[in-house]
Amino acid sequence: MKSLEYFFLNAGLSWTSSKLITYFLFLLLGFLIAYLLRNKKLAIKWLNLLKNSFLILIPIGIYFALFPIYEGDVIDLGVKVKTDLPFNQTKTLSIVVLPDCPFCLETIAIAKVLMERNPKCTINYIIASKPNEIPHGIADKIPQKCSYRLESNILQLSQITHGAYPTYCLSEKGKLLRVWRSEHFGTKALDEIEYFFRN
Repeated sequence: MKSLEYFFLNAGLSWTSSKLITYFLFLLLGFLIAYLLRNKKLAIKWLNLLKNSFLILIPIGIYFALFPIYEGDVIDLGVKVKTDLPFNQTKTLSIVVLPDCPFCLETIAIAKVLMERNPKCTINYIIASKPNEIPHGIADKIPQKCSYRLESNILQLSQITHGAYPTYCLSEKGKLLRVWRSEHFGTKALDEIEYFFRN
């Protein structure tokens, strides 16, 4: 069902619009189901109202259970953070990850869509690692168009991530501009990232 959101993304709509339109379509589906079953009336009037409300909310409720709307899909929760860690001179989205974190692996699908939608998008993975460690897991799956580097300064990373992985960072001219930690990242952040690379 998430493919419906990707359909709207491929049609050129923003991440936020794609999510909201999909929810609206599932709400319409609920109204259609209630309309088609309008002849199945119950003896008590308020039970009919309850039945119709239930039928309308079933499709959107199921979709919400599978793909919830988070706070970051409605409000931009990006923050500014000071750090001494080096960042690229060019406009870059850096994704701070742990080597074997399952949530970090989900960033790969997002990175691929971002690069497909905007060829100017430069993505660099920063993998938290111990000194001289050869990371496996995510390092083997990062798309070829993305770069990655190992970072063993966990103290500096924790100033950015606050222990939340993955963390998304926009930077330019070596300076960190905006940070979204995993619990704050949503469609609003994705729209801001795309806008950043278009200008």
